[in-house]
Amino acid sequence: MTTRLSAPRLLAAAVLLGTLPLVGCASGEPAQESTSPASSAAAPTVEASSSPESSVPASASPSADSTESGEPDPSEAATSSPTAAPTDGACTADMLSAALETEMGGGAAGSVYRQIIFTNASDEECEITGYPGVSYVNAAGEQVGAPAEREPGESAEVVLAPGEMAVAPVKQTNAENYGAECEPTEVTGLRVYPPNDTASLLVDQVGTACASEDVVLMTVAPTKPLAP
Repeated sequence: MTTRLSAPRLLAAAVLLGTLPLVGCASGEPAQESTSPASSAAAPTVEASSSPESSVPASASPSADSTESGEPDPSEAATSSPTAAPTDGACTADMLSAALETEMGGGAAGSVYRQIIFTNASDEECEITGYPGVSYVNAAGEQVGAPAEREPGESAEVVLAPGEMAVAPVKQTNAENYGAECEPTEVTGLRVYPPNDTASLLVDQVGTACASEDVVLMTVAPTKPLAP
């Protein structure tokens, strides 16, 4: 059976059918433009991070260029040798002459008192203080026996102008006092080291000394000004 629709119903149906595609399109547009909250939020900007080692400035560590820049190396400056200290004005062997003199009335039982006289032979002032070193020597300049022992005494500072003199008292015991144990040996002089010097002077004195180092024949006192 054929159903016929009246004109008003046909018109309503046509209107309804014509709006369906529009509704479908209207409902589809929001789906295309809308985004999820996660995709619509702007992603945070991420900067390249540096490790602690790479964050240290380049100037904090030495480089090959810095060692070739010509600037002084502190380690080299610390190990540089200091400037030599100036001399202290002490009289040295190359500034002095020496002689041996027997003191007036200096003889005693088995010994003699003498004095070594130091003269400033230079053209500069110098100072002599302390004990000289004294020993007997043979004709070859070799030491014979024990060196002089130090006699207790005060050491006075003596300043010598050119030509001035200082003395060091010496007591010498006769070698004959010790018999065979002395090992008597002929000597020709004394080797004298000025105080605080490692160079020496030779003083003539011919006699007999003891070759045995167990026998001490001399004692020496500190230098002092020459008595007027």
